[in-house]
Amino acid sequence: MVVVVDAFRASTTIAVLVSKGARVIPVASIEEAASAETNFRIGERGGAKVAGFDFGNSPTEILASEIPSDSTVALSTTNGPRVVEAAGGARVIFTGTFVNAESLAEDLSDGTHDDTGVVVVGCGWEGYRASEDEAAAEAILHRLGSRGADLDERAGRIVERYLSRSANALKSNSAARRLKRLGYVRDLDFCLGEDTVPVVPRLVGGAFVG
Repeated sequence: MVVVVDAFRASTTIAVLVSKGARVIPVASIEEAASAETNFRIGERGGAKVAGFDFGNSPTEILASEIPSDSTVALSTTNGPRVVEAAGGARVIFTGTFVNAESLAEDLSDGTHDDTGVVVVGCGWEGYRASEDEAAAEAILHRLGSRGADLDERAGRIVERYLSRSANALKSNSAARRLKRLGYVRDLDFCLGEDTVPVVPRLVGGAFVG
């Protein structure tokens, strides 16, 4: 099993959409999203909304929107869908972040997934590591460990970082500064909120559902 983490902001946006009852189809290219036969198109490049799409990758904007519960949404962001595609060989793919860390950990440790190992993968930014994704992965692993999951040595070190990491540092990293420049301060605060969207998005038939 693979958990894909894109804290700023795709994983958070997907969690919000799934909480509204929508199906979310992650696609890599803007062209693919634009031509998709879906109810809504959501996309960003470099953090900014794609022209002509219904929404940018803004979880707070989507939270306040009227999206019917049976909607299908095409989502194309700078990093998230490419990582999902790369994880395509996994038996089960989830997406998780701060907002649904507890719900995800509860689902992964409830005994329904047999003894399948879990790999938590941060999307990063344009091929580089992203501290917000690392911190969200730490939050998920911490909750798994608290529920008795057998963490390997590397995961144990990651959890130790989570317990000592300052949340304020994430509010001033390069991704946070980019969101602030684009006017998405509310998104930043929302994305860093822990356990506020109790859903477990799982990829089924090419779409994330709850």
